[in-house]
Amino acid sequence: MKSIPLSIFLASVILGISFIIGCILLTTQERNTELTQAAEQEVLKDKALMTIQKTAEYLSMTEEQVMSIIKAEQGSFTVSGFFDGRMFPFIKVQDNFFVSRVELDLWVQEASASHRRYINGQMQ
Repeated sequence: MKSIPLSIFLASVILGISFIIGCILLTTQERNTELTQAAEQEVLKDKALMTIQKTAEYLSMTEEQVMSIIKAEQGSFTVSGFFDGRMFPFIKVQDNFFVSRVELDLWVQEASASHRRYINGQMQ
């Protein structure tokens, strides 16, 4: 049996150790990325107010659709002087709209239960 030169043996050991360390680092980095994304979602989940963009994402709608609902409900309220049911839960600060996450969940339940329809910026 031939003996392996010491330099080839050491190079093989170093290469093997490097490969194992590289795999560990990549796995750790992937886990850290997943944990960071989960933490960001938790932080957003705990916020009381969402922007129109975040609201649209939360509802799986476009920002235009969300604004159309707000305008339709406001228009209906302006015309009749009252609104039957729960209105879309927003506040306006300067030119920015913010939506309460808790109230939004309640609004979704009620709007779904009453089968509300919003067509061309108006409630049907």
